[in-house]
Amino acid sequence: MKIDLRWPVVLVALVLTVSCIYGVNYWRQQRFIDEPLRESLLNVNGVEDVEINNKKQKNSVTEVSILLQEVEDLSKTYKEIEGILDLAYAQDSYRIVILDKRDSYLESLYNRIHYALMEGERRGNYNNMNKEVSLLLDNETSLKNYHLRVDQKRIYLQLSSEEKYLYEIIPINTSTEVS
Repeated sequence: MKIDLRWPVVLVALVLTVSCIYGVNYWRQQRFIDEPLRESLLNVNGVEDVEINNKKQKNSVTEVSILLQEVEDLSKTYKEIEGILDLAYAQDSYRIVILDKRDSYLESLYNRIHYALMEGERRGNYNNMNKEVSLLLDNETSLKNYHLRVDQKRIYLQLSSEEKYLYEIIPINTSTEVS
């Protein structure tokens, strides 16, 4: 009785071929895209660490996590990061996650002012939002400083105490109705 070894050999060859193609594509992604991109992002003033998480599912976005040191102007730093990512990825194919060094005190302050921020975003009345946030934060003696900035796309909030800092970036929904 003769055993036909052709099908197992073909199957093993197919598995090895697919594995090699996957391995080469993964290596190419790491070597020629992710590593240079990571290096470019690490050259941005204030960027401490970068993690690029390429999702393997179809129609998923690449998540780029960035640990920031305390920066003077969050909006400027964010725009510089976004400009670098725009060169590497198609629009809406990535998501920036900004990591900070917040503590419970800064989170409690953010929880106190986030209603004013959300109302400002919804209504588009940034002057009133700024006044309300200032009123809520003026008497905070442990708060070293805060910055609130607005551009066409986002609201940028920076809070800092002695050793900790919090960053929040709120996208502006341009389709909201002003009431």
